[in-house]
This record gives sequence, C-alpha cells and structure tokens, in this order.
Amino acid sequence: MQTQHSHNDRHFSMSEPRLSNRQFESLKAQLKLLTPSQLRSLQGEIDENLSPGNSPLLTHEELDAIASLF
Repeated sequence: MQTQHSHNDRHFSMSEPRLSNRQFESLKAQLKLLTPSQLRSLQGEIDENLSPGNSPLLTHEELDAIASLF
C-alpha cells in the first residue's frame, strides 16, 4: 500500500510498513560506519527514490572518477 506523506512542503510516497522512530535512529547511527564511497552510493539510491523521473546522467561514482582525472 502506498501512502503520501508531507515534510517541509515536499510530498513523497512511502511503502508500508514504516520504520519506528527507534529503528530510524538506529539506521542513522549505522550510517556513520559507512565509507565515503558507500555513502555516495546510498545517496544515489536515495536521490533516485526521491525523484525517479529525474535521474542524473552520471552517478556520483562516475563524477568522482572523472574529477580524479584532473
């Protein structure tokens, strides 16, 4: 089941079941254990979930690889 939630004037779909506040806080704490590369990968997935019709031409990893050439 899809539900619509509003946060700071943004609407997004969220599949149920949702995480409890305690589970969400635990997840945020686990993010601190990720490497910068893992965080960029996760950020790309989050960006895609927030705006699936507006995917970038290059991923964060690809942009980093290109930037490292210069």
